[in-house]
Amino acid sequence: MTHRFKPDCPACGSTRLQEESFNETFRPRGQEVVVALLQWRCAACDHVFGDLKQLRENTKRLQARKSRYDGLLMGQEIVALRKRYGLTQQAAAKVFGKGKIAFSRYENESSYPDDSMTLLLTAAIEMPAVLKWLADRAGVELPMWKQRIRDEAAARRALRAAAARSDEAPGKPGRQAARPARATARA
Repeated sequence: MTHRFKPDCPACGSTRLQEESFNETFRPRGQEVVVALLQWRCAACDHVFGDLKQLRENTKRLQARKSRYDGLLMGQEIVALRKRYGLTQQAAAKVFGKGKIAFSRYENESSYPDDSMTLLLTAAIEMPAVLKWLADRAGVELPMWKQRIRDEAAARRALRAAAARSDEAPGKPGRQAARPARATARA
């Protein structure tokens, strides 16, 4: 990845930066998955950092590894579920019946959930009512539950409105308002 401009080092202000690649290794189901990620290194002070462009590229590269996970969830998917509903690791561990340390390890991918936990987490991601049911049973409040319900309702309304506009577009086949039949009088 080449940059048109180099940022200044946030630690010392130097412009003597070198873009470099480093490998992050993941081991889902014992299979080694290596992802090459990008960062800047300052030649003056050896400070290492990333910029927004690298962050976006690194995110794409990390997402691309999903195909090699054989059905397992990536740590970032577990973090996203937890944050989406405002749960701490401790609260999420209670909801899913695991210890806080295990949940932390799932999120940083130092270990992976077993098949049954993967299935349960996937169900909670794909069907939020499952998460709500588990949280209620565990006595854990979902701080963002009501907001997520409002978000989903707004998204459904927006989809329906877009579909209705599409159906009403001139020259497009689709649903059209039915016209009332005209009554004709015959003498």
